Amino acid sequence: MRAAAAALLVLCCLPALARSDPTVIAPAGDARCPAAASPSTPPRHLDHLAAAIEAGGPVNILAVGSATTSGQDSSGDNSFPRRAAKSLQEALPRVPIALTVRGGIGMPAVDMLPLIETALKERHVQLVLWQTGTVEAVRGIPSAELRATLHAGAALVRKAGADLVLIGPQFSRVLSSKADLVPYERALRHTADLPGVALFDRLDLTRNWVEGGRIDLERAAKGDRPAVLQTLHGCVGAALARFLLTGAGQPEAR
Repeated sequence: MRAAAAALLVLCCLPALARSDPTVIAPAGDARCPAAASPSTPPRHLDHLAAAIEAGGPVNILAVGSATTSGQDSSGDNSFPRRAAKSLQEALPRVPIALTVRGGIGMPAVDMLPLIETALKERHVQLVLWQTGTVEAVRGIPSAELRATLHAGAALVRKAGADLVLIGPQFSRVLSSKADLVPYERALRHTADLPGVALFDRLDLTRNWVEGGRIDLERAAKGDRPAVLQTLHGCVGAALARFLLTGAGQPEAR
């Protein structure tokens, strides 16, 4: 069972590990990004992010997650949190934006919790982006354990005086056929009901792109996958930036 879960994780993460040419990165506001409704639970005001922006910065962001958060290359420059940070900086040119990334491939939320705790002690941040749920679904970790871990993390973030945005799995036909994501999505949504927490629904967003034939990494020709991957990360980052700006009461990212 453990071996099968490991194999599925590798298969799901292969697109995120593909080598890529930075010259084909889709700009944050690239026209290739499909228009989409806000991928969120009912919008919540991101008070700490808003206050930092209104004060002129700095805005310190902590992003924690697995493969698509930590990045597919050694620098992680093309991961969706870095694309989101770039979009935020473009939208707020006078506000310094700083991003710290923690996590790694195949890391469950319970292993991310100490990373969050340590990072919050090292530096004051106004926003934590926490991407999780995929590893738990693949390994069959009880969704109740994920929910308990998320609640513990939300308490840490709230105590540190920051906003928390949860980010769900990325849509994959392979993942959807092999794992039941519903209980894990439910755990994310339940946590998003807590004060100071919001959910960026990456699963629904990327599923809509795939079903609409707009960005479909799994069915892209092998030679096209690096470019499609960069477009995917860029577009998720742009959508996340719009979500954050809306939550902070700011104009949309360009």
